[in-house]
Amino acid sequence: MAKLPKAKFNLKAPNAKQETLIFLVFRYRGKRVLYSTGFSIHPKDWDFKSQRPIEQEGRPDLWTIRRLLNDLSAYCTQIYIDSDYGVITVPAFKEKLGQLSGKLEPEQPLEIPTLFEFIEMELEAMELAKMKANSYKVYKLHAEKLRQFAKHRGQFNYEDVDWNLRLELIDWLSREKVQLTYGNKTLSLLRQFMERARRKDYHSNVKYQGTGWQVAQKKATGHKVTLNPDELQTLADLELTPFLTKVRDVFLIGVGTGQRFSDYSRLKEENFYRTIDNVPILSLISQKTETPAKIPLNIFPWLLPILEKYEFQVPKLSMQKLNENIKLICKEAGIDQKILKVEQYMDRKARVEKQYIPKYEAIASHTCRRSFATNLYRMGYQLGQIMPMTGHSTESQLRAYIGIDAEENAVEIAKSIQSRT
Repeated sequence: MAKLPKAKFNLKAPNAKQETLIFLVFRYRGKRVLYSTGFSIHPKDWDFKSQRPIEQEGRPDLWTIRRLLNDLSAYCTQIYIDSDYGVITVPAFKEKLGQLSGKLEPEQPLEIPTLFEFIEMELEAMELAKMKANSYKVYKLHAEKLRQFAKHRGQFNYEDVDWNLRLELIDWLSREKVQLTYGNKTLSLLRQFMERARRKDYHSNVKYQGTGWQVAQKKATGHKVTLNPDELQTLADLELTPFLTKVRDVFLIGVGTGQRFSDYSRLKEENFYRTIDNVPILSLISQKTETPAKIPLNIFPWLLPILEKYEFQVPKLSMQKLNENIKLICKEAGIDQKILKVEQYMDRKARVEKQYIPKYEAIASHTCRRSFATNLYRMGYQLGQIMPMTGHSTESQLRAYIGIDAEENAVEIAKSIQSRT
């Protein structure tokens, strides 16, 4: 037999810094009762899991609210059963609930936050919950993009978000010349905010759901930029100014350890040790995936001398400064062969732009990890040996990241042809 529906209690503004209204939600037979309890509470005194006030010594007011909410929940069940298990309209249900709870005055309608008010509330909650800085920055950036779109288009609310609004947003992102990955993230977070609001009963719109919400990426890809051992050695041997030396060294530490910038930029002395066999090892837990990794430090001859120079503490440097200046250093090192650069931009179908650029223009912080993995693979190490160091979860994922398959195929055919001549 089906279970009886249960009343739920939510806060009107769960991230408020003052008391906020508690409202009741009761769903039955495809209907929804949204009802103001008339009680207010500070979010810090609310248990979001049990949907009741936290029991605290010396706070009889919280116990009183808890008891009255339990009563309201019981009244909902009683009305549901007495009405032949939900054969009752929502207005009639609310009238009976008001009578049972002794509420004589007419119920005040709940003020539901607008979509953009809700987004702001969610951002505040993320900040209060101490979300990782990089993740919070992504939400904040794309929320601002949605606000810019609303300013251009005219404000919209929950009920306006459908596939037609999706097309309007895609067209606007296209005119703004937004890259595909970035634009798809904006689309994704709009739907994510909508879903979060729906689960809080702020709206019942489901027109934004379904597959194909994002713009499909085309297969076109450019050159996966890596630096080979000779190019890396050339960088290591360059005579540079003190600042550019620091930039070059931080970059090479990234290449030599195979980690993301968020990980290798915060390495300290305690992340390094020597094994019983005197092998120097880097040990860390990835900030993004929280997976452990151990990397030998003797893969490249220049890595240990650089680490020793800084006493195994990576110098402070922002990603922006690294990306700006490593291009200049690579240009000075003569890393200027032409490579194919492919970028995909937002449109109703992904728009592909191709151009040939000097290799140094494409060098950035992400080049580090890819160079590490590619060089190890070319040295003859197995993907299964490289994966634990780079943090990739499958061999196919790592192969795609390195982008080695098409090149290997071409080389094998070329060698086969050479052997016949």
